[in-house]
Amino acid sequence: MEVRERPDIPEEKVIEVNNVKKIDFRKPYKFIYFERWFAILTAPLFAITFFMVWLCSFYFSLRVHGKKRVRKVLRKQGCITVSNHCHYFDTVFANYILFPKRLYVSVVQRNYEVPFVRFVLRVLKAFPIPANPVGFKMITKPVGEALKRGYHVHFLPEGDLVHLSQTIHKFKLGAFHQSYLHQAPVVPMVYVMKRRRFFGKELPPNWVKMTCVFGDAFYPPPLQEGHNFPKKELREMAEKVACWMEDTIAEYHRS
Repeated sequence: MEVRERPDIPEEKVIEVNNVKKIDFRKPYKFIYFERWFAILTAPLFAITFFMVWLCSFYFSLRVHGKKRVRKVLRKQGCITVSNHCHYFDTVFANYILFPKRLYVSVVQRNYEVPFVRFVLRVLKAFPIPANPVGFKMITKPVGEALKRGYHVHFLPEGDLVHLSQTIHKFKLGAFHQSYLHQAPVVPMVYVMKRRRFFGKELPPNWVKMTCVFGDAFYPPPLQEGHNFPKKELREMAEKVACWMEDTIAEYHRS
């Protein structure tokens, strides 16, 4: 297949996070709470947050297209969902869109190290990806447990947030590695944003219209014996997802 050249995210575009409290992953760390007591304790806060996100969906005129094409897959088993990372609300909107199915969202470690933000992320069922060489291995077991229970796990293959960007940047393969290890389908979502106009004049860029489009599920290659990943096949899988996102964004902007 044709491989498209995609840019890395420029350093100046990465959103800086201050006031951090480092997580010591050398100690036992609970990435995901599956216990019922946690769900009961956080239910009121989750409900309040969900209501606020619902209001925000009206503010951004959020529309969802194509969800019917993957409804059976989403109902049948736990899936890896992926999307572009172009807005502060894209991950919480993913939770809102897939409700009532439970969705666990992976976030970069530095975002999880902001004290108050960490609490909110935990309530919203987000977990950190450790920024160390064994970070991928550390999340493999909890991700597998979530998928085994029929829940979905959300990844952002671009890694960093580029606010309001409609460019698909170079993908990291972590989500596709997890898909392969757990033989879970990858369900792609892409956020398309359009500027609002009033009598032909463009309104401020932060008040955009957002559309979330679902694509067909992609399936990983069969699990092989040993510990080697089929890197070529997984890279092709990631490339197909990225191409679909690019083509979908272009199509919606043309219309």
